Amino acid sequence: MAAGGGMSDLRQMQLQLTNAMLATASPPLDELCSDPIADGASRFAIYHRGYRLRLRDALATEFPGLALLAGRRFPELLDSYTQAHPSTHYNIRWHGQDLAQHLAEVPPWRERPVLAEMARLDWAISTAFDATDEALVDPTELARLPADAWAGLRLRPLGHAQLVVCLSNIDAFRRAADRGASRPALRRLRRPRHLLVWRPGLDVRYRPVGAAERLALEGVWRGETFAQLCERLAHRYGAPRALPRMASLLHRWLADGLISHLSIPTTTPV
Repeated sequence: MAAGGGMSDLRQMQLQLTNAMLATASPPLDELCSDPIADGASRFAIYHRGYRLRLRDALATEFPGLALLAGRRFPELLDSYTQAHPSTHYNIRWHGQDLAQHLAEVPPWRERPVLAEMARLDWAISTAFDATDEALVDPTELARLPADAWAGLRLRPLGHAQLVVCLSNIDAFRRAADRGASRPALRRLRRPRHLLVWRPGLDVRYRPVGAAERLALEGVWRGETFAQLCERLAHRYGAPRALPRMASLLHRWLADGLISHLSIPTTTPV
């Protein structure tokens, strides 16, 4: 019983310390020991501040574009997020997963929607970088594909690939941050831009996609066949232009290292 009680006391103390560490200010803890150098409250305050600085540093690593865009208000922005979203995952790398939503919903950050846009792009890049490696389709596989199999062909892109919608030139800020360049001028776009983010090898890539490519990618993510993808484009651009456009997009996706798997229909013998 004594051992059980001791373990229970230890767990209670650990829980109390954890809650205190996650609090916005360091509360008094009677159990902390003091000595001639520093009292218990001062000792805890050191760890409390160090923990929050560690969270800030981890977030800064994941959001370099946002750091460049927010400028001097970046530390304040991160502290606002950390107070509202204490870290609950054992891996600190995932602490920033709700930052974009926080910036989109909480004042004063929501008054500048570009901050949430930039956070979404930074997080998509970070997620792609840490994603599990996947094999890429060899273009020669298509050369061996029978003509009657094309209609039922399905494409599977890399699992981490995604589109990020933006209304400003946030990609310019991310490129500048990656290169250590000066802060570019913020520019509002006349129409929304869709950025494709993916990692075919060691380096994450991101680039704008046009309307036709976005339309086709939506079909790919839905698991549509090659024939259905052509139909998508035909409805928008006309039947004569659909197949050449789809063939061009497929060629680019293979060259970009975006496709990880081809699902080729099997023919049933008569």
